[in-house]
Amino acid sequence: MMEREPQIVFRNMPASPALEAVIRERIDRLEQYHSNIIGCRVVAEVPHRSAEGAKPPLALTVEVEVGGRPLIVAKDSESRREAKNDQAAVVTHVFEAVGRQLRDTAAVQKGAVKASATRPVPDVD
Repeated sequence: MMEREPQIVFRNMPASPALEAVIRERIDRLEQYHSNIIGCRVVAEVPHRSAEGAKPPLALTVEVEVGGRPLIVAKDSESRREAKNDQAAVVTHVFEAVGRQLRDTAAVQKGAVKASATRPVPDVD
């Protein structure tokens, strides 16, 4: 269980109970990837856009704090035209990226993988 209550912030857009429910569900799932999560902050926002777009894009940033590790951050944005008003698509992309990072961090902390193995190693000929 997280030490701090997760934070969900809406910027440049009205709060959406439906979007918040999807985000909270995904936050609850994060603990399956790593058991030492301290806190989580999610920012949903409509980034600055030109006047030509009728439907604003949705950008999502997820920050997860894990004990003894640097902050894990994932960001994504998607045009609502592409997502056809399905905000869950951008939520899924961002939380999948966070899940992969948490899995990698947990593997390193358990000693199953060396820290350098999670980073690409350039070929030397």
